[in-house]
Amino acid sequence: MFKDPAPLTRAATIALWVYMVLNALTALGTLYLLPVGLELETPAGYAITLLAIGALLAMIACFILVGCWIYRANANAHSFSDYMSISPGGAVGWYFVPILNLFKPFQAMKETWLASHYPGNWHSEPAPSIVSWWWGLWIVTNILGGLSLRMSASAPDSANQFIVIVDVISAALNVPLCLVLIAMMKGIAAAQDATHHSEAFA
Repeated sequence: MFKDPAPLTRAATIALWVYMVLNALTALGTLYLLPVGLELETPAGYAITLLAIGALLAMIACFILVGCWIYRANANAHSFSDYMSISPGGAVGWYFVPILNLFKPFQAMKETWLASHYPGNWHSEPAPSIVSWWWGLWIVTNILGGLSLRMSASAPDSANQFIVIVDVISAALNVPLCLVLIAMMKGIAAAQDATHHSEAFA
């Protein structure tokens, strides 16, 4: 059954903007402190810590809201087409399965986009570039994030500078990632609304 994706799209968009800004400010603040040492027990250090906590909370909100949006968008796409290979639960669940999470979520989003835009013959359409860009940026930022976490847990203090650089690069790539994701969600939501209305008044 079709459900309007607009409310979830708006909520997820707001969460992504908040996360993008807080994450970028945290990275820039850490980079600013790097030449004088990453001393957190200072006013600037406390400010960066608060920004980092805010970014973490915003990221959690993004995971929840975007996950709900992915489920809803995929379920709507299924109401337009009977031939999609990935279920709404799978569209979310594949993110948590090692190895398969490298390509199954992309397949799910591609099917959602195509079935929403071309419900009659979406199998004959190529994968849209916006979905490919989103997935490429997602893979790269996750690799950088995992590298930073492993280095933070095991590397000596002398590696702090390299960890900060990795974090700054990751934060920089998070900006286009979030923007592409927002554009993709809005594109799918608009297509689903148009398809639903065309079917309702056909």
